[in-house]
Amino acid sequence: MSARIFSIALLSGLLAATPGSAEKLTVSQYGRIIATLPWAVALEKGFFKEAKLDVDGITAGAGGGTSVRNMLAGSLPFAELSTSAVVAAVKAGVELKIVDTASNHPGELAWASKPNAGIKSIKDLVGKKIGFTNPKSTTEMVLRAAVAKEGLTGKVELLAMGGLGPAITALNQGAIAAAPLNDPQMTLEPQNFNILFHAFDYYPNFSWSVDVTTPEFAAKSPDKVRALVKVHRKAVEFIYANPDEAAKVYAKVWEVSDSEAKAILPKYIQWKHWSNGEFSKEGLLTVENGMRAVGDLEGSVDWSKIVDQSYLDEDQRRPL
Repeated sequence: MSARIFSIALLSGLLAATPGSAEKLTVSQYGRIIATLPWAVALEKGFFKEAKLDVDGITAGAGGGTSVRNMLAGSLPFAELSTSAVVAAVKAGVELKIVDTASNHPGELAWASKPNAGIKSIKDLVGKKIGFTNPKSTTEMVLRAAVAKEGLTGKVELLAMGGLGPAITALNQGAIAAAPLNDPQMTLEPQNFNILFHAFDYYPNFSWSVDVTTPEFAAKSPDKVRALVKVHRKAVEFIYANPDEAAKVYAKVWEVSDSEAKAILPKYIQWKHWSNGEFSKEGLLTVENGMRAVGDLEGSVDWSKIVDQSYLDEDQRRPL
């Protein structure tokens, strides 16, 4: 989305929020991607109440500019968003501050073919069509990086499918040869797919998800911002220390069985998929380079003006 279009969409989408007795936290793709699990754990385990935060639910933004608008229109101007959406918003003139990193690892995202298609690796996709979700999305960034690194630029056709669900439908119908895939489908239906490559094969350090607020809210309620950052960190530490309990929360929110959740979570724990807040200079630069590759960014990002590490403990702060 261009800066001009983003600005128009943002201004048209902003509505006056009606204050209530409790607040909703905006979390992009909540309950859909596993990176959002810490907030589900925080709700389920009462971490918000322990921190004296009056948060009783999550607004599950659809991603991109929609989630930014949800945050700005709500009573709690704090959200977990994709890093690229934050950069796009800032470039469009929206004042935002990134206060911690939610994930520095691309997790489950992979590309798959049908098992009987005779396609065993990315090299076998020459002359074929490969799907990604939406233009300038994380999936387009990863796919273009993979294609370029394997020397396949110009040798394959890349198609926007409109989402993960439509991409899998197109794969099943034979309209494309490979589609992006994630959990729980990846783990629970392995017989239906042949994994060709993972995002982490090309982007091992990818700070794609962050927590943000507005400078105004940060100045007005610094203790509240700090408390929200600490709640996220506490939930992340809980997941790593109590994987079986975390799996129960995942099962409830993602609507899978306990046994299925226990089959899904271990690899994410091994990957250290959830960040306790620390920033990665390499991970941020990966996002920046990916945005340039898909035409969503001109020039460079001055991360020092967007990132505010003052809400992290001193031992968590890193040079950027």
